[in-house]
Amino acid sequence: MTPSGERSMQRLGLLAPSVNTVAEPEFWRLLPPTASLHAARMRNSTCGVDDARRMLAHVERASDELGSARVELVVFACTASSFVDGPQGEAALRTRIEQAAGAPALTASGAVIDALRRVDGRRAALYTPYPRELDASEAAFLAAHGIAAVSSHGLGVTDAAAIADVTANDLLTFVAAHPPPADADCIFLSCTNLPTWPVIRPLEAAYGLPVVTSNSAAFTAAAAHLGWNTPPTLGALASTATPPPARV
Repeated sequence: MTPSGERSMQRLGLLAPSVNTVAEPEFWRLLPPTASLHAARMRNSTCGVDDARRMLAHVERASDELGSARVELVVFACTASSFVDGPQGEAALRTRIEQAAGAPALTASGAVIDALRRVDGRRAALYTPYPRELDASEAAFLAAHGIAAVSSHGLGVTDAAAIADVTANDLLTFVAAHPPPADADCIFLSCTNLPTWPVIRPLEAAYGLPVVTSNSAAFTAAAAHLGWNTPPTLGALASTATPPPARV
């Protein structure tokens, strides 16, 4: 509460790849009026395993900057850099962020695992903008958590900034060209720089499967932590989200 008795704004911190131009506007679109978003950037340029690891050198600096803004939670908004070193790497990354920021943290990849479990997803049809090496690394990360990528299709984009140029129609066409196999029980669209809000519900309607995206998973996890409702834009995740506790 403020001295006047008004509830203070909740501050959400976002650790974003420097080329990412999608995560912030997608989060802002769903942010409740009682919250604000504050981003720090980590330098990157290409879409590949090596660059995903190089970006991690900026974690402590960027996390410290968000900590100085007294954010209540830090979201690491890069899927690839949080899955590239497997489950142990993802856990170690969260620890690094929390120690540098002095605040709780979650990662996009960790949130994806939680979201897939929330919708009872165990056999995912995986769609990414990545080249093959990252697709394989992500499939291994999912498998380590007991989730099989029963199909995997990537757009092969190597310029990380260009991922943001993929349109909703591009995504719908891409999935239609490689429809989920009969044994898939969910659809997962990977990458926080991939614009996905407009396609979640159309894909769920078209294929009768829950859809999880990197940003929908991360936002849902942040909402649960901060006591927000999950907006219906996020499709099945909204209907399975745990209602937020009452705040005083």
